[in-house]
Amino acid sequence: MAFENVVYPAFIKQEEGFGIHFPTLLPRYGWETPLSSRPTKKEVIQNAKKALAYLLAGALYDNEDLPTQAHIPANLVTEEMELVFIKTSYSDYAKEIEENLPFYHWHIYFNRDEKSDFQAVAYKNRQGLWDVKVDGDLPIEIAQERLIQLCPTYPLICTARRRVEAEEAFVSLVLRVEEIKKQL
Repeated sequence: MAFENVVYPAFIKQEEGFGIHFPTLLPRYGWETPLSSRPTKKEVIQNAKKALAYLLAGALYDNEDLPTQAHIPANLVTEEMELVFIKTSYSDYAKEIEENLPFYHWHIYFNRDEKSDFQAVAYKNRQGLWDVKVDGDLPIEIAQERLIQLCPTYPLICTARRRVEAEEAFVSLVLRVEEIKKQL
């Protein structure tokens, strides 16, 4: 896992101190939520380099490709935004990242409606793939035998290479469980 001298566009905005945002890297929340916040511009840029390295290392650890380095559209830039380009390298933070990544995991939530609260958690196995397991018990009234028919490896849902595969398998299981619940 390595990347060297990669550059991602961002903008700095004065908030409580300064926040640095990566809207094209994190399109869901990058416009509103800063990846890093610090009291000064110098500190926020320094911290953003590290946060970006962690984010990119996490993507590679998840067996994903590095995200695109798309530019921020000029028509979306406002007066309070200062455009910057943040350059980072894995080697600058490798020791720290490698110490923390083995404990890295992710959660998948299924909440189509207010009544549903299914969750799964994924941990990396020795083969470098993700074991995705039901987190807790599925709050259902179906027999354990029926659940094992739906998912023979329950509580292990699947082993996946990428997060999108894990999410699809989890959603599929939950939808099948919900169908059984309707038949009861």
